Amino acid sequence: MKTYVDANMLVRLYLNLPGSVEIEARLKGAAAKRGRPFPVTDLLRFEVVNGIHRMVFECRHGGQWRLTTESAACALGDFDDDLASDLFLKRTPLALADIESDVMKLSARHTESLGVRTYDLMHVGSALTLGCRRFWSFDAKASALAKLAGLETM
Repeated sequence: MKTYVDANMLVRLYLNLPGSVEIEARLKGAAAKRGRPFPVTDLLRFEVVNGIHRMVFECRHGGQWRLTTESAACALGDFDDDLASDLFLKRTPLALADIESDVMKLSARHTESLGVRTYDLMHVGSALTLGCRRFWSFDAKASALAKLAGLETM
């Protein structure tokens, strides 16, 4: 497992939102095939599931994309199927204690200058702890943090 795919990419992919074609091409490319299955920690899984549900909320409150409860359920089903297959995504146990050292170092070195969120620290820390070499995200701050931590970004 050499590539960590952030929640924002997975949510877009499973909901077929703008950017999903680019994401799918990247995730099926030669570099991605060497990095599969992509690790999915509990933290990442929670964020993807909640992100899909949150998109339904956003839609109901004036968001730009049209998403129903039924289409969210289909996306969640596809996500669960991919986790169960272990071919594209792989549930990867990782306790908070496992990432604590990396998260604390990242926070001390970069939060004051980048203003990164705790979840960004935790995802980049997870990627480092898992020995990933690449970190793919649409989040500019998370990507900047990953790059400073020595990970290849998209």
